This record gives sequence, structure tokens and C-alpha cells, in this order.
Amino acid sequence: MTVANPLADATVQAEREALTAALLQAAAHLAQGQDAEGILRPFCEALVAASRHIRLAWMWLGAPDTTIIRPAYVVGPAHEYAQALVLGADEATRSLSPGLRALANGRPVMATVRSDPTFAPWRAEALRHGLEVSVSFSFGEANDNQRGLVAIYADQADYFTRLGLNPFVAFQHLAQVALTQAALRERLNTLATLDSLTGLLNRGAMQAALEGHHAQAQCQRQAYCLLLLDIDRFKLINDGYGHVVGDNVIRDVGKVLQEMLRPEDRVGRWGGEEFLCLLPGTDCATGNRVAEDLRARIMDHTFPAGTVRTVRATVSQGLACFPTDGRNIEELLNHADMGLYEAKRDGRNRVARASDRGRSLFATAQQLEAALTSGQVRPAYQPIIALSDGHIMAKEALARIITPEGVLETEHFIEAADRFQWLHRLDHDMIGQVIEHCAAERKARRPRIAYFVNVSIDLLHHAERVQDLLDRITRTTMPCCTDTDAEKPLVIEITERQFLGDFDAVRRTLAPFLAFGIRLALDDFGSGYSSFRYLTELPFAFVKLDRGLVKRVRTAQGRRILRGLQDLAGDLGFRTIAEGVEDEDCADALAAIGIDWAQGHYFAAPRFEDTHETG
Repeated sequence: MTVANPLADATVQAEREALTAALLQAAAHLAQGQDAEGILRPFCEALVAASRHIRLAWMWLGAPDTTIIRPAYVVGPAHEYAQALVLGADEATRSLSPGLRALANGRPVMATVRSDPTFAPWRAEALRHGLEVSVSFSFGEANDNQRGLVAIYADQADYFTRLGLNPFVAFQHLAQVALTQAALRERLNTLATLDSLTGLLNRGAMQAALEGHHAQAQCQRQAYCLLLLDIDRFKLINDGYGHVVGDNVIRDVGKVLQEMLRPEDRVGRWGGEEFLCLLPGTDCATGNRVAEDLRARIMDHTFPAGTVRTVRATVSQGLACFPTDGRNIEELLNHADMGLYEAKRDGRNRVARASDRGRSLFATAQQLEAALTSGQVRPAYQPIIALSDGHIMAKEALARIITPEGVLETEHFIEAADRFQWLHRLDHDMIGQVIEHCAAERKARRPRIAYFVNVSIDLLHHAERVQDLLDRITRTTMPCCTDTDAEKPLVIEITERQFLGDFDAVRRTLAPFLAFGIRLALDDFGSGYSSFRYLTELPFAFVKLDRGLVKRVRTAQGRRILRGLQDLAGDLGFRTIAEGVEDEDCADALAAIGIDWAQGHYFAAPRFEDTHETG
């Protein structure tokens, strides 16, 4: 006796075509799935929508060594069955479950509800929901971080036998490729957001986390704190023990921060040996206590420096609180940076919030930035006089900010420029204006003199700005700057404090100017500890005597020192310039010793010179 097939041959082909079309449509969107769930969900939905015989489809995602499975996403008329389903909850079902067996062997597992013994624990409930057969597909390899499972149920016992599993298996392979690509994208995204040394968030990811939390804190009017940490004297650790030990110290400090902070706190490597911590829902007092706990913990920690040695480290921290210290992220970061600066300045290994002085520094920095942008920074020129005859031999360009309230002298904003790393912008702007002034003076056929300009190491570390200045000199109508035989009028002043110790680095840094033939002046000579070696290591044309040393010309000992320096200058072939000469007695005493040139308010105060009318 032959039993009629519930699915006639004509309808089998139509069913297969409908399912194949649905699977192809789902496959067309595989590449759009950003994660495993986004890839497998459309697959389940397409199958249920394509056939009235498919009563249920569910999926699960989890670890490869899982022993218990609960469906994560369920779709279909019999969804209630899957919502209560738990596979592997006991030893018997763990060994029988078709889904777990599919995960174990990586092949599709089909089970008939009425006759297959593996379905015994779920048979009654499955039949009550009209389920007659199931097939389970696994996704992912055993060594993947995440595995996937899709189970499909039909209401006809021979449904999958008649249709065949080929369309499903083909889709399984396509989905596997898509899942692999999604996992790769996820790993790449993770690498893009994590610092390779510490495993913490990198600067970009930390900035994004901060922006997200700041928006939330603003909406909810919730306080939070930022801690900016810097490892004290890290260069000594790195140079003294080697880069491997230095990297280990950075890595271990990051671990300490992670261990001590709460799960909801965020910590990232902000750059170099700096870390930034975001403390949600934290007021200033609590933030300070957290910072002190971190400081004490790191100070007590020993960092390995080889097999037998250890090294200790301390951290300085700047604390900023929202909304007390700023309403936007930029203000908060600047206040944290100022706090860190003050902690370093006051002795390191401490926590600091920006003081009134620090806030004033920030305001000055904003004023300087606006002045640089609007062209309000201008040079004032102070004459440098030959003590022998009173003739003007040179001028020093001193930066000034023109404001509606008056003129700000350099000492009012130079610290802000240094702290906020704008010295290179200030120097570049000043030298550019001096070049134009010098060109105008030459065009007007005025007497040729030298122009002294202070240069910071910050500018010399920006090769593109140095090259721009040299190009501008070349393009001017200054024959004295472009003729190879002419003495260049531009003199750059450097202080020994900027370059203390590494003479080879100084030479490399100054090389573009030296190659162009620009002369050097050593500023503040006599205020440091290594000036004499600089005189032998670098081709200085001028040495400017520190004003503190110049004032001592009134004493017998001071005159002996200055006379000795003048004799040394004569032997080495450079000119001496006394700074800060305030009265006639000082000028006469310096002239009697033989000091070459001098500058100060006794001769003339710095003043602006309009070069636009000298055509």
C-alpha cells in the first residue's frame, strides 16, 4: 500500500523555488550585516515568510564551548515553543539535542519529532505546536570567539527530505563567509579603538567616549570628572632602563588604573605617558579622593626592570569637574591640562585643579590665539647700541599683542604660549614680520643693521614652518639675505635652557638656519650652567649677557667676571651684548670693560615701526 506524499511533486518544486528565492534575497544582504546577529536574523525571517510549512525558525549566538542554549531570536507561528526552550540544561538533553550535536560536528542535523529518539524530551510540546521535523545548522569554527546556530521547524515530517537540504547548505556557506567577514571587521574596529601597548582605549576612542558621555551628562545635568595623569620623569626611566622597561611601566600603570576604577569609568591612553580617566556621576570632592587613591597606589607599586631589578614611578594629575570647571569638553580638557601643569610645577606626585593663576593662563592663551589669528601680534623693536660710539648696530624684535585696552608685552603671554604649544606659531609669525620689515628697510636704502629674533625649540621642531621662513627670505627683495657673500641681517637668539645637554640634537635642529648662513646669538649668557661648552660646540656670532650679570658690573667681582668674558669673546671671535642697561653709570662701566654692544631702556624702549610708508 502506497501512502500519498503530503507534498505533491508539483508543489515541491514551487516550494523549493520559493525558498531558494527567499534565501537568495537574504544572501544579497549578507554583506550589509555588521555583526553575526544582523546576518542571521534576515535568514530566519526570510524562511518563515517564504513558506507556510515552516512554522518556526530561531537562532542562537554564543561561546564555542557552550553547553546550554537558549534561543536568542525567534520568528514564526510556533514562536511560543522556542521561547521556553532550553537545550543542554541536563546531561540527558545535552547528549540528545540536535542543536548541540550540530554545533559539535559542524554538519546539519535533522530530527523527526514523532520517530526520532533525540526529540523525546520535547516531543509532546513540539507536536502541540504543529512541529513535525527540524533541521539545525551551525556557523563558525570551534576556535572562533563566537558560534552561531539556526534551527528550522516544518509541519510535514518529510519536508526537508523532499525539498533537499542543498539550498540551506548553500546559504550556510554564504552566511559563514559573511560571519567571518563580520568578525574580521569587529577585530579591525577593536584594533582601531585600542592602544596597542596597553589595551586601553586610544586617544580617538577616548575622545569619542568623552563626547558621548558629555552629551548625556548635559541632558541629565549630571556631574562628572576628568583625570589627566602623566608619569613623572618618564624620560629618565625610559633612557636609564631602556624602552622595554619604559613600555612595561606604561602598561602596568594602565593596569593599575583599570583595576582601581569602577566598571562604568573609562580610561584611555591619551598619548605618550599620559592617561585620561572619565569618572561618570562624580563630584569634585569624590574625584579628588579617587585621584589621591590612584596616586598612592602607583607610588607604592614596584615595576619590574629585568629579572632582579625593579623601578618605582609616580604620577602627577590634573583634575577637572563638569560643570564647575567648564561647560564644554575643550574647556574641561584645558583645565585638566592646566591642573597637570601646576602639579608638575609644584613638585610632581600630586593632584591639582587649575588655580586662579591657571585659569588666567588659559584666558591669556585664548587671547593669544585670537591675536595670532587676527594679526594683532606685532614686533616692537629695541635698538642695540655700540658702546664705543653710540651708533645703532642692530635691533631686537620683541613680540607684543595689540588690544583695545593697550599693549601686552611678551612676559604676559609667553608662558601661555609655551604651555599650550603655540610658541612655533608665535615665532613663525614674528620672524615673518621681521623679514618683511627688513625688506622694506633695504628697499628704502636705510643703513644695513642686524635684526635679532628669539626662536624657541618648538619652532625648530616644525620643519615645514622653518622651510616656509627660508623660502620667504629667498623671495624677498633683500639682496643681503640672498647674496651668498653678504652677511645675513637676521640673527636668531636661542637660550641654553632650551637645549641643555644634547649638542648633536642642537646642531641638527639648527641646521636649516645655519646652512642658509643665518647667524646665531646665545641669549641669557651667564644664567645657566653649560654656557661655556655651547660657545665651543656651536658657531655663535653673538653672546648676550644676562641682565642679572650685567647689574653686577657695579661690583669689583662682577667687573672681573665681565672683563674675563669679554677677553674670552675676543679670543673666540664673537661680539658681546649687554642686556638690561638702565642707566648711564652701568653703560659707562660696561664700555670701560670693553663690552661691544648693549641694549636697554637707557638707550631706548622697544617701539613699533611702521614699514608700510617706507616705499
